[in-house]
Amino acid sequence: MPPREHPCAILGCKAQHKSLHRLPANEQQRLKWLSFIFEDKVPEIVPKLLYVCANHFSVDCLENAGQYNSGFASKLFLKTGSVPTIRDPVSLQATTSTKSNKVDVACQTETFHTSLHSVGTQLSFRTLQAKRRSTSVQTTISSFELTVPSASSTAFMTSTPLKPSLKRPRLELEEEEEEEEAEETLTESKIIAQDSDVRFDPAEECTSATEPTDLSIQECPVHNIAKFIVYETCLMELFSDCPVCQRRCDVKSQRLGTFLSVQQVCPHCEFVRKWNSQPIIGSTPVGNLHLSAAVYLSGASFFVVEKVFAAMKLHIFKYNSFRRHARLCIEPAIVHKWRNWQSEMLEQLSRRENVIVGGDMRADSPGHSAKYGSYTMMDLATNTVVDLQLVQSNEVGGSYHMEKEGLKRSLDLLDARGVRLECIITDRHPQIQKYLRDRNVTQFYDVWHIEKGISKKLDKICQIKGCEKLRKWLRSIKNHIYWTAASSTTGPERVAKWTSILNHVQDKHVHEDPSFPACLHPQRISRDKNKWLSAATMPFYKLEKVLANKRILKDVAKLSPHHQTSTVEAFHSVILRFAPKNVVFPFLGMLCRLYLAALHYNENAGRPQATSATGKPIYKLAFPRAKKGEYRVREVKTQQTFGYVEELLDLIFNQVFVDPSPYVDEVLGIHIPPALSSAYDRPEMEEAISSRVTRFNQ
Repeated sequence: MPPREHPCAILGCKAQHKSLHRLPANEQQRLKWLSFIFEDKVPEIVPKLLYVCANHFSVDCLENAGQYNSGFASKLFLKTGSVPTIRDPVSLQATTSTKSNKVDVACQTETFHTSLHSVGTQLSFRTLQAKRRSTSVQTTISSFELTVPSASSTAFMTSTPLKPSLKRPRLELEEEEEEEEAEETLTESKIIAQDSDVRFDPAEECTSATEPTDLSIQECPVHNIAKFIVYETCLMELFSDCPVCQRRCDVKSQRLGTFLSVQQVCPHCEFVRKWNSQPIIGSTPVGNLHLSAAVYLSGASFFVVEKVFAAMKLHIFKYNSFRRHARLCIEPAIVHKWRNWQSEMLEQLSRRENVIVGGDMRADSPGHSAKYGSYTMMDLATNTVVDLQLVQSNEVGGSYHMEKEGLKRSLDLLDARGVRLECIITDRHPQIQKYLRDRNVTQFYDVWHIEKGISKKLDKICQIKGCEKLRKWLRSIKNHIYWTAASSTTGPERVAKWTSILNHVQDKHVHEDPSFPACLHPQRISRDKNKWLSAATMPFYKLEKVLANKRILKDVAKLSPHHQTSTVEAFHSVILRFAPKNVVFPFLGMLCRLYLAALHYNENAGRPQATSATGKPIYKLAFPRAKKGEYRVREVKTQQTFGYVEELLDLIFNQVFVDPSPYVDEVLGIHIPPALSSAYDRPEMEEAISSRVTRFNQ
C-alpha cells in the first residue's frame, strides 16, 4: 500500500479516501484502469506511479468493507480483477467512509485489554521441508467482520461472524472477559517486489502438494463442522510470513475460552489480515457454546473436562461461562425438547385403552436424608418413560413423603391428559398402598421387590446353627415366587400356589386348598433324601414363619401377573450416568439431567440383539456381585445411538440461541423450591470465622 501523501489520479477527486490502490501489473486490467482515469484518452506517456482511491470502486470490488466499517481494518483491499467505475465518489463515501451506518453487535474483542509479549514462530519444520501452503486452512481465512448483511449457511465456514437476530437479547449472551491474552511476534525477512495491488489471493498460492478445499462443507450447520486440535507453533507458521512481500510479520493473538483470534500485520507493505479459529454468532464464539452443550448433553462433568483440558494444555473457559450457556440456551432446549416429546407420547396413550404403567422413586442419596426424589412413570407395554417428577424434601416435610408426592403429580398429569389406566405396578411402600386405595386405582406389586425381601430374611435364617439345610431350598423358593406370579390369574390362586411350597419341602405334593390341589411337576424319586424338611424341626418352623406371614400372603395376592418394574430399575441405572449420586446439582440442573436420561433411555431401550458377521446372536457372561459367584448369560445389544443429542444441538443453534425468550419463559414457569438452607439463619462471615473452633483448638 503506498503512503498517504500520494494523490488520487482521478481528476476532480476532492474527498480522497485514505486507501489508495496502485495500478495493477496485469496489462489488460492496467489498460482498463488507465482508460477510466483519463476518460478513454490515454496519453502516450503515463506516469510510473498512479494511484486510485477506494471511493472510485463499488462495494462489490472491496474485499473487507464490512471489516473496515466495523473498525477492525484500517485500510481497504480490492478483489482480483477490480476496476474503478465510480467517478462521483458520493455514493461510495456513504457506504465505506461513514461509520454511523454500521451495526454494533458487540464483538467479544471489544472488551479485550491486550498485553503483548514475544512468542517464537520460527520453530517449525520449514527449515527441513520445501515451502508449501495448505489450501484447506487458508481458504477459510476471512476478516473479523461484524456487519454481514445476511446470515447464510456459507458464512459459517469462514471466520466471519453473523449478524444476530434483533429478537435475541445481546447483552445476556456476551462472553465474559476471562483469561484474555494477546501475543505479538516481530520478525523480518527478505523483500520481494511486486507491482500488483497489495492483497492476497489464497488460490494463487495453491500448490500441487496441497489438498483442495471441499466447498460443499460450507453448507454444513456450524455445529456439525469437523474440529481438530492444532498446536500453537504449527498455527503460527501460517502467519509468520507476509503472503505479499514474504517478509516477517507482526502477529498478535487474542483468546476467549476456546476461541482464538490472530491478527497479522506486515510493517513493510502494510498488509493486514485477521483470522478467527471458529465462527461467531452475535458476540459468542460458536466453539465455546458447542463445548458447553456437548459436556452437558453427554452427562459429563465440566470439572472433569476442565482437568482433561489442563492436562493437554488446551484452553477452556471458566465454569461461570458454562453455567451461563446452560442457563440461557442448553437447559431451555432440554426442557422444550422433553415437553414436546412427552406431549406426543401422552397423546398416543390417551388413544389407548387399559394402559399399564409402572412407577418407582429414585432418591439422590441412600437412607432417609435424600434431598431429591425423582418419581418415574413408565409405560410397560412399550418400555417408555412417559413422566418424571422431581420432588425436593422440603416441599413435603421430609424425604419419606417424596415418593407419594411424586406419584400424585404423575397421576394428576395422566388424568389431565385423558390417559385411562388399567393398573399400576409399584413396590410395597405403605403410603403408596393407601394413596392408590383411596384413589381407587388398581395396584399390583413388583415380584422382584417381594422376592428380594424374602431372600434377605432366608439368608439370615440359613446362618443360624441347625438351619443350614434350608440353604438347599433358596433357589427353588426364589423361582417359585416368580412362577406363582406368572401362572396365576386371581389372588386366591396365587396364595394357594405360594403356600404349596411348605408342603413341597416336606415331600408332600397333594394340598388341601382347592385352588391348587396338587403340584404340577411329575412324580419322581429324589436322589438327595436329606434335603426334605420335617414339620417339627427348627428349619421348617423358621421357613413357615417367613413364607406364611400374614403380610406376605396379602402381598402375594397382589403380585403382578404380566409386567414388572425391572425396566424402571434399568432406567434408574441410566440416570447415574447423567446425575451421579456423589455430585450435588441445583434443582433445575437435576431436572434437566433426568430429562436427558429419559431421552437417552427411550431412544435405546428397544435395541435389537447384536449378531456376528455370520448372523449368529452374540452373548456374554456376567458375574453379578449380588449373586456371589453365580454367572449370568446376557444378550449383547447393538451400539447405542445419540440422535437426541443431534436434535438438541440443532435446536440450540438454530432456534434457542437465535431467540431464547420463549424457551427461557418456559423454564421460568417451572416451580423451583427454595434451597434447604433457606430455612436457617445465615450468619455474617466475620462472625462465623470468629466463632470457629476445632476439636484440638478450643
